[in-house]
Amino acid sequence: MSAYLELKDKFGNDIWFGHGGDIWLPPFSTIKDFRQHIKDLRNLELHYDDVILTGFPKSGYHWHREILHMLLAGSPEFVHKSYAEEFLDFSPQNELLPADRPRVLFTHLRYHHLPLQVWEKKVKIVHLTRNPKDTWVSMYNHAHGHRGILGYDGTWNQFFELMMDMGFWYGDWFDFVLDWEAKLSADKKLNFIISSFEDLKLDPVGQIEKLDKFLGFNRGRELCERIAEACKFSNIKVVKEAQMPSELKARLWKENAPGFYRKGEVGDWKNWFTVAQNEAFDALYEKRMAGSQLTYRYQ
Repeated sequence: MSAYLELKDKFGNDIWFGHGGDIWLPPFSTIKDFRQHIKDLRNLELHYDDVILTGFPKSGYHWHREILHMLLAGSPEFVHKSYAEEFLDFSPQNELLPADRPRVLFTHLRYHHLPLQVWEKKVKIVHLTRNPKDTWVSMYNHAHGHRGILGYDGTWNQFFELMMDMGFWYGDWFDFVLDWEAKLSADKKLNFIISSFEDLKLDPVGQIEKLDKFLGFNRGRELCERIAEACKFSNIKVVKEAQMPSELKARLWKENAPGFYRKGEVGDWKNWFTVAQNEAFDALYEKRMAGSQLTYRYQ
């Protein structure tokens, strides 16, 4: 059986998934058997000082990743860490995990896919959230900019319908966030903090201080201020794009695609959602999120 699952949306656009059983991942070429990979991750060997980022794609992963690395190192200097080694969903077990410690690892998988040692070793979890309208726009631009089977060639209007109907990589957004909300609310043993994209944008120093306190470093406000300055979107974009080899960028991304770093704004969805789309989304949100305590800022 092929590791990949090919579907078409109702507009005829091809969509490729990595067939992980109860979750469909991006069709990473690095994984030959996605179902086995999901099983292997459950038994992943972790360290007590590991930090794991979780949450739906395009919720501020790369931004938080840089901040956490700086907090762990006690320095506002960028370090060149391998994305492949730290992304649990992306690499097979024998290629995962950097040798140095402490480590920042990240995943977009559901709660029940987390490594079992997360609980055994009380590994710290930073769970990311972002308002769904900006998340969907960011995800569209990410997928639309990719080459090959990682790409989605449909229009924004078509992608919006796809997200409303069934979701994309990692499944339906509503199912994803509601499942995490329920599990985090019920789990009294998980060592976690929730970090909002919008909170980090509104008050970067304050949010970095909260992350610092959660990690137990108490680096101090001065360092948090320096990290906030270093991790402004414009600074991250320049540094990280310079670190990516040009041949890799050409292989992954279409010409003029934004890559991993596009705008990093709150409220960009207003430039994409039509009035009708916004009304349709709000109606679906009210229906699907009835009973949820989750709240989001949209501007």
